[in-house]
Amino acid sequence: MKSLEQMINDYADLVLTSGVCLYHGQSLQIKAGPEAYWFAQILAEKAYEKGALLVKIEIDDLRLVKKRTDVQNKEMLSDVPDFSKQIDYEMMVKDWAYIRIDNTEDRHWLEDADADQLAIYKSALSRAGTHYRNSRMRHEHPWCVIALPGPRWAKAVLGEEAETADLWKVVAPILKLDTSNPAQAWQDHADTLLKRGQKLHDLKITSLHFKSAKTDFTVGFTKEHLWAGGGDPLPNGTWFLPNIPTEEVFTTPDRLTASGVIATTKPVSVMDSLVEDAVFTFEQGKVIECKARVGQAVMDKFLAMDEGASFLGEIALVDENSPIAQSGKVFGSILYDENASCHIALGAGYPSCLKNADKLSNEELLREAGCNTSMVHTDFMVGSPDMDITATTESGNTVQIMQGGRFTL
Repeated sequence: MKSLEQMINDYADLVLTSGVCLYHGQSLQIKAGPEAYWFAQILAEKAYEKGALLVKIEIDDLRLVKKRTDVQNKEMLSDVPDFSKQIDYEMMVKDWAYIRIDNTEDRHWLEDADADQLAIYKSALSRAGTHYRNSRMRHEHPWCVIALPGPRWAKAVLGEEAETADLWKVVAPILKLDTSNPAQAWQDHADTLLKRGQKLHDLKITSLHFKSAKTDFTVGFTKEHLWAGGGDPLPNGTWFLPNIPTEEVFTTPDRLTASGVIATTKPVSVMDSLVEDAVFTFEQGKVIECKARVGQAVMDKFLAMDEGASFLGEIALVDENSPIAQSGKVFGSILYDENASCHIALGAGYPSCLKNADKLSNEELLREAGCNTSMVHTDFMVGSPDMDITATTESGNTVQIMQGGRFTL
């Protein structure tokens, strides 16, 4: 078995080579919480070794975010400096790569944050970052989201006696760090997901029906929709992995077609606050009711962020045989939990999942094409071992896609 030091080094190499596919002369931004700074430094050092032009580390300090929400008024919380937009513009023009380390070690700072104040802060950041976020969702530049084992996350997942090294042992096979060549293992896995997406595409699906003990839900798709998974192509033809790990095949639904009731099956972080056991009721594509056992106030604020926050932007299918699901763990990180379960996303859709994306140059055209637009995009896990999913195709046939949470194609 590999040493912890070797796994950490292999992980950093994997993120740079398979995640963002960093090329010689490219610059890189890394966003990380204070507890993950040490790994951001390793990424930066390796990036320079691979020929990076410039590496910038941005610290996302949720302790200070909490202080701002405690003491500032609405006007102060809404302030985003102009230079942040200039940085986004330069990153787009000069094709920077972007890595975000999920804030699993620092999220506790916002556990009792005021939902109204937090919504104001998040809304201002989202509005300011609209252009760069839209560019990333079109996969015009490489980006990768990862999570890093730490003491607080280890205890949350494995219990109070757990140490960081124990969590590394759990995630090593999920990240394929237990293999001799993680990059090749991920390439093989990506090929499997691509083939699965192609099978779904070939069916020419017009709608999917989700049915379980808590869910009875239908969503439709336009003829232009595409199924993605296993990475995405950049304009230069290189394929990158936006998420490591990834187990999903996903697409953009027709924003006005969702109907019925669908229930979440795992906790999720919404605006950095916990939401559990949420039940959504949809009519004509819109959430008309949301009831959450935990986090109701946060969900109310989230759904009011903008019009698109109440409509779907993504449908993703994940087999219950995925290594994350088989671990039996709830990780409390959307990156991991969404890859253990089928999920939906409220908020912006992926233009890259539409055949005619190059012609949809603004939000009005995207909405006319059925693609949702919003300043937010948040995943909610809805899959379960009793979930059945059937497809209706253009020819009018009904095809079983998943049974008992597992693909039947």
